[in-house]
Amino acid sequence: MYVSTKFLSVEELALTRLLFENSLLFAAFAHLGTPLIADKFFAKFRDDQAGHNGILPFLLGLPFVGSILFTILYLSCSGWIQDYYSENSPLLIKYHILVIPFTLFWLYMAVLEAYCRNNSRIAVPNFIREVFLRLANVMVILMFGFGWISFQIMLWLLISSYGLALVTLIIYIRKLGKWYWFKPNAQILTWPLFRSMMAYGSFTIFGGIGVNLMLFIDRSMLAGERGLIQTGIFIIAAYIAGVIEIPKKAISQISIPLLSTSLGKEDYEYVRQINTKSALNQLIVGGLIFLLIWSSIDEIFYLIPKGETYREGKLVVLFLALVKVFDTGTGLNTEIILYSRYFKYATYLIIGSAVCGFLLNLLFIPMYGFIGAALATMITTFFYSLSRLFLVWRKFGIQPFSLGTVKVIMALAALYLVTLLEPEFTVSKLSAMVAIVLRSAFLCIAFAILVLKLDVSQEIRVIFENVKKRVPFINGE
Repeated sequence: MYVSTKFLSVEELALTRLLFENSLLFAAFAHLGTPLIADKFFAKFRDDQAGHNGILPFLLGLPFVGSILFTILYLSCSGWIQDYYSENSPLLIKYHILVIPFTLFWLYMAVLEAYCRNNSRIAVPNFIREVFLRLANVMVILMFGFGWISFQIMLWLLISSYGLALVTLIIYIRKLGKWYWFKPNAQILTWPLFRSMMAYGSFTIFGGIGVNLMLFIDRSMLAGERGLIQTGIFIIAAYIAGVIEIPKKAISQISIPLLSTSLGKEDYEYVRQINTKSALNQLIVGGLIFLLIWSSIDEIFYLIPKGETYREGKLVVLFLALVKVFDTGTGLNTEIILYSRYFKYATYLIIGSAVCGFLLNLLFIPMYGFIGAALATMITTFFYSLSRLFLVWRKFGIQPFSLGTVKVIMALAALYLVTLLEPEFTVSKLSAMVAIVLRSAFLCIAFAILVLKLDVSQEIRVIFENVKKRVPFINGE
């Protein structure tokens, strides 16, 4: 947040993010549904003694075919891409071809992360994605900011960092002793199972494309319709709001193998328990993050370099953050649908939402610019969440809400009202930092007390009791 806005112009920042986010969109097609195939069918191959019956070479070979198809398709569409961005975002045309290596690295990272996930190893892959890559990005941008490298070399180094992350992931799997390079077991990978896997993967491709279209079409259309400056403002605002989703991503990574196994056994009571607990704890953490962000949003923009420009995206933060809190509070509906026999509905819902998002962006962006893009994304995400919620309730009789949900919402609302009583002060860099620290400390402590007193979450109560035993002054010793 600080380094990117400090050393990159608004246009350069928008360009780097568009290259990355477009690669996510294209990877959803190029991997041919392989990560989802791994999640759904891995249990049939699971056997460490038999090298998981040779599923790894299959998981790596399928996206290789997809990557070739993607490269051919992207190069054939190059002329159309240049025409679309030539008027408002000419800088993007110069570097758009870098999407190809970005996509290839990203799709294989997604496949290997799925393999690790199904081997009950998520900590290191998450560290590589969330920590290593972010630190690498910061270092590369600093090198550019200090004048050591050109902007073009910076982009190549950013792409290379993803290649390094992929190599690191491969080394990690080999160190685990899970790099089983065996021929697929023909007794397990039968022709009917292979057809079933291909049918599932082919169908979920459209779902993956739809998800990424829904997530990233707004900024791509902004770049084409309004230019890279408005896109940069929108992206920074979306970054701030996006912090809310980090706990949900971690919880879903843990829950996917459990859900897939339970749905396969039709143990819907266990699925209901996982969903209710996940929804509640995601709402607790996501709601608190939203409260911390929105209560200090003015100070955050004050401290960000070029904050006077990025401050224009304040409403974007509000719209996106609110809908992300709602989405996290609805639980694991996407995962439940995706790994059940109703997986086709997930694709239908996603494609419908992607089309809706495209049309709303087409309507609102010319009228309201980045605010219109935020409105389109908020409306699309809200109705997408509602549709998943209704489908899971209708098909499984499962809904994520409980009395704890009401308690959390009331606690968050009460604490936000308290922040409105805060006296005004003269803003400087020091006072802004002090205000953020003190306000955040107060809100975290007060919210923790309310959650414990109201006995909202059993999991948080257990964590608190374990900490209490280990910390003398909490334990009264």
